[in-house]
Amino acid sequence: MKILVFSDSHGQTRLMSEIVGNFKDELGGIIFLGDYVRDCLKLQQLHPHLKYHMVAGNCDFMSPAPEEALIELAGIKIFLTHGHLHGIKGGYYRIVAHAAKIGANACFFGHSHVPAHFQKNGITFLNPGSITEPRGHLGKSYAVAEIVGGTISIQIVEV
Repeated sequence: MKILVFSDSHGQTRLMSEIVGNFKDELGGIIFLGDYVRDCLKLQQLHPHLKYHMVAGNCDFMSPAPEEALIELAGIKIFLTHGHLHGIKGGYYRIVAHAAKIGANACFFGHSHVPAHFQKNGITFLNPGSITEPRGHLGKSYAVAEIVGGTISIQIVEV
C-alpha cells in the first residue's frame, strides 16, 4: 500500500493534485498533516476515489479535521499530528515520548517545513517538509510511505 504524505500547503493545491495524478492507481490513500486542511478537502474533491486522513495545524482555524489522530493502515499504527502541540521546532523529545506512550509504530508530523525521517525507540518518524513553502536544505517536498508485510518504508521526494 502506497500513501502520499503532504503537509503545510498554505493555500496551494495544484502541485499536490499533479503529484496524485502521477501515481494513478498505485495509491492507497493520502495523509495531510495540517496547515490548510481546506487544500486537502479540495484535493479530495478532485480525487474522490482515494482514502484521506488529515489533521489540523496551527493555521487551520475552525477546521473540521481533528488536531491529532491514531490510525491503522495495513497493521501499522500511525500517529498523525501537525507537530505544534508537541513543540517539534524545539526538538523531538516530546513527540517521541507521546508516540511511544500511545503505542504508535509510526508518527507523521509537519509544522517546521523541514523534511525529516528517523527511527527512535522502534518508531518510524516522518516530517514530509512543505509542499509549497520549504525551509532547510531541500526544496518543496512530500513523502511516499509504503506498507508491505507489516513493514513501513519512507521516501522523501523533493519536487
